[in-house]
Amino acid sequence: MSSKPVLYTHTISPAGRAAELAVKALNLDVEIRKMNVFKGQHMTDEFKKLNPVQTIPTLDDNGFLVWDSHAIMIYLARRYGAGTDLYTDDYEQQARINAALFFESSILFARLRFCTDNLTVLGKSAIPEENLQRALEGLQRLESLLQSDYVAGDRLTIADLSCVSSVTTLHLMLKPSAEDFPKTFAWIERLAQLPYYGEVMGRGLKAAGELMQMLGEKNSAK
Repeated sequence: MSSKPVLYTHTISPAGRAAELAVKALNLDVEIRKMNVFKGQHMTDEFKKLNPVQTIPTLDDNGFLVWDSHAIMIYLARRYGAGTDLYTDDYEQQARINAALFFESSILFARLRFCTDNLTVLGKSAIPEENLQRALEGLQRLESLLQSDYVAGDRLTIADLSCVSSVTTLHLMLKPSAEDFPKTFAWIERLAQLPYYGEVMGRGLKAAGELMQMLGEKNSAK
């Protein structure tokens, strides 16, 4: 007898929020199992059996294990998303979606990590200016990428759900203006109208903002 899939994640993780958004967009009955990464719950031997690289999010779909948010989102959309535009069998549109997912992974999320790793240790004021500039450049590339209402065309796809999770976290840190990034802000506002957006992103961004503030205050007091 099969049971419902389990998503191991953490609210503060942009990748985790992206996977949760995909679950909500597909209207799936998935158990969301929160992992406290600050307490090392993802580094246990038990979790290593599920995911040998010990990262979140991780999906357990009745014994089929998938990690990396992009792989999870593609898997869920392909397996459970028939009749939706979140992913596709059309080769050209699939390539557009994949390109945007790779952009999120290699540019947006990677440059976010350059900053957050320093933030954890040093506080925002001590993040190298070069890292902040590279993160801002990533946002500028997204602004150029947005040629339609969504990142891969005129319909919502998993690529939007992936990108918005990192972009909104970068916005917390860099505080860009709508005047400088009009297409990006309009795109975020478009996604914010999704019925499940506030539930997932609201609590995640609140937690991320509070963490950034706490770490900044802690390090400025040293």
